[in-house]
Amino acid sequence: MTRYKAVPLIQSLSTTLKPVEVCELLQNDPFCFFLDSGIDCDRLGRYSFLGSDPFLTFKSYGERNEIRRGNSVELLKGNPFDILKTLLSKYRLITPPDLPPFMGGAVGYFAYDLKHFVEKLPSRSKDDINVPLCFLAFYDTVIIFDH
Repeated sequence: MTRYKAVPLIQSLSTTLKPVEVCELLQNDPFCFFLDSGIDCDRLGRYSFLGSDPFLTFKSYGERNEIRRGNSVELLKGNPFDILKTLLSKYRLITPPDLPPFMGGAVGYFAYDLKHFVEKLPSRSKDDINVPLCFLAFYDTVIIFDH
């Protein structure tokens, strides 16, 4: 198994744009994200993170899983947590402690119905909208605003 370990390459830029203005510029890019906090800047709200155009996406529809890298699609059957654990073990970012807490990685969501892979519970929900139970996009480029 190929493993990737990377050290972040950082370029400092000066701009008069606010994070929300940069987000508006990226809004039509594939899988644009904006992580921002209303918390006090001296605590957790110090940074805003933006990105788009991930190098990899992971989708899970229960035991049907999809890994997409560019135009390549890999379909896997099985527990999405096991598949994701293997996938996450391939990518490691070595981040020195004096840098922002997020320099790249996975952004997405886990739906409540993934609970069936953690414990045995009755299934009363009906999949009537075909939304993935898990979607994660992997980013190797992130714009970080240090407030």
